[in-house]
Amino acid sequence: MPAITLSELRNQYQEKSLTPTVLIETLWPKLESADPAIWIHRISKESLLERAAELDGQSLSELPLYGIPFAVKDNMDVAGCPTSAGCPDFSYQAKTDSYVVELLVSAGAILIGKTNMDQFATGLVGTRSPYGVPGNAFDPVFIPGGSSSGSAVAVAKGLVSFSLGTDTAGSGRVPASFNNLLGFKPTRGKVSNRGIIPACRTLDCVSVFGLQVGDIAEVLSVLEEWDPLDPFSRKVEEHTPCSLSETPKVALLSDNLLDFFGDSMAQNAYEKSVEVLAKSGLDLHSVDLSPFLEAADLLYLGPWVAERYLATSPLINESPDSFLPETRRIIKGGSEPSAQEAFLAQYKLAGLRREADKIWENFDFIALPTTGTIFTREAISHDPIELNSKLGRYTNFMNLLDLCGCAVPTAFREDGLPAGLTLFAPAFQDRDVLRWAGEIHRTAATGGGLELKFEPEPLCDSEHVASIDLFVCGSHMSELPLNQQLTELGAEYLGEAETDPHYRMYILPPTESLPIRPGLVRCKEETVSLPGELWRMPLKNFGAFMLKIRFPLGISQVQMNNGKSEYGFCCDPSGVESSSEITHFRGWRSYLAENKKNTGIS
Repeated sequence: MPAITLSELRNQYQEKSLTPTVLIETLWPKLESADPAIWIHRISKESLLERAAELDGQSLSELPLYGIPFAVKDNMDVAGCPTSAGCPDFSYQAKTDSYVVELLVSAGAILIGKTNMDQFATGLVGTRSPYGVPGNAFDPVFIPGGSSSGSAVAVAKGLVSFSLGTDTAGSGRVPASFNNLLGFKPTRGKVSNRGIIPACRTLDCVSVFGLQVGDIAEVLSVLEEWDPLDPFSRKVEEHTPCSLSETPKVALLSDNLLDFFGDSMAQNAYEKSVEVLAKSGLDLHSVDLSPFLEAADLLYLGPWVAERYLATSPLINESPDSFLPETRRIIKGGSEPSAQEAFLAQYKLAGLRREADKIWENFDFIALPTTGTIFTREAISHDPIELNSKLGRYTNFMNLLDLCGCAVPTAFREDGLPAGLTLFAPAFQDRDVLRWAGEIHRTAATGGGLELKFEPEPLCDSEHVASIDLFVCGSHMSELPLNQQLTELGAEYLGEAETDPHYRMYILPPTESLPIRPGLVRCKEETVSLPGELWRMPLKNFGAFMLKIRFPLGISQVQMNNGKSEYGFCCDPSGVESSSEITHFRGWRSYLAENKKNTGIS
């Protein structure tokens, strides 16, 4: 079975050593023999081969997720498939795809199936399902984590390249930590929730499980399209990314507030994880983070449980026996809070948010244990409510306080189970979180999942990689005004290159220090391939180069016409809202040739 990371699959597709049909034929026996409790509904082999045949005739360069197998949690609609949210009596046949599934399939991904979950996404344990309990990928005696249990285990077991879960209280981070995965929870509203059964509609987020940060970043670039039909969808706000040459300040929880619930192995793993943070180049400070922990207490003790009650009505009143006992007990409590209590909780949260904002004034990130411990399935069966609440100590506050974060596997316990940290930041700093999560993951060298060889993260230090290749398509090209920014930092010209035909080019106005230059924006629809150049820069000089880049430009992965991806200049869409589009000129040099008199460049 070929490696199942996005980059490895893409390389094999490009080399024509693999096709989507061969992938499905090879993957099928593994799917058939895997733990059946991972899935609630799996796509038939016949349908998977039909989908693969569709892709066999399409161009790899036109589909950013060409032939990539993925799974989604069973609270997400897939046309023609049942959606149960972990409750058989609630199940219905979906007529259309949820927006996230629509985007992924349009990008060329292959949906393998719908995964098991804690009923109505109510739980962090992964054991609250009438469809069985997916085995923890490292030891089935222990819980897999929830509520996105099946989504995490499917990736950890090498059945799919990535998967989607949802995250209201930690459901996309806890199972990631328990199965040695990266689990990314984006800014609330950044990814559409249309076509997804809500838990708490005002707080829910789609989350992404992956084996490496590069995979998650590519999936996110497909998913983060604003959805005008989702009233909770938010347009990305402007944020200038932090430079890799800077040393971010990171707040850690003060020792007196840390709680590992008597689990010495979890505490030892946390101490190893803090060492990983320091080795990753982060500036660490112990801080009183009480406002975050107090906000966490509001999620299940406050009136937000009323949203869960609303989402499951009228079934919970008409057929309470359709619910598992612990799920029913929690959700039924949502019928009790009054409007007065709801406002009081909002006032309390506003005060805590103000206190949290004061902490953010001095720090770029906060890093906490993803969980303080892990429990066996037997322990959970004896005390399902209290033990579940302990798992949410370091996760429950994140959506209430409008944060984004990524769970990163950073250490292994003495018993061989994985453990990790969650790195998080304020809303719309998703790319910064992912970038530094990648640095932490590379330093930790914990790999991803069970069966796959670890592939180092990009942007690693010069002890491992001496240079970085950059795609430029504007004023940094040869003989143009900003090319010296490359050459003075030792960059060498490699040759010409072209993007795939899914980008638009706009004119960015000149500034006092910068000439007129283009902005490259990725788009869903097919356009034209845009030419540029590849340059190789010593990695030790890359930080200095990043300091020269100004918003709305930034460095991201650019999909090339040969099916590969290269680091290069991309533009934040908000930065070109009033700019003129020049895609039809088919490149910056062509535009300059047609407009010499206006540009002043000869």
